[in-house]
Amino acid sequence: MSEANSTPPAVDQVFDRLSKASERLARATEEQVRQFEQRTKAMADRAEAATERLIDNLDREVRTQIAELRKEIEQLMTRVGEAAGRVPPKKATAKKTTAKKTTAKKATAKKATAKKATTKKATAKKTA
Repeated sequence: MSEANSTPPAVDQVFDRLSKASERLARATEEQVRQFEQRTKAMADRAEAATERLIDNLDREVRTQIAELRKEIEQLMTRVGEAAGRVPPKKATAKKTTAKKTTAKKATAKKATAKKATTKKATAKKTA
């Protein structure tokens, strides 16, 4: 009965070979997983660095464009200010001027009327 429970040497050899192959396969799989993790981490690091460079470049470009826009706005404001000194006043301003002239005309008209009245009185006295 001891012979029935014992395994033949060929089966033991196959079992040993399968065990060793399984161990090698497990080690190879673990190595591949480790390499995969390293490559994945390296790619993630490169992507992060590239993203940071891109953000820095965009930030620099936006700041440059904002500075240029500010300069252009200042130049335009200067030009508008210079042009405003050369341009005749607008209608709203002209209306104010007209109002002043009308008042001035009324005052002048009153003076002229007063002078005419005085002249008429003097003429009337001469005739009398």
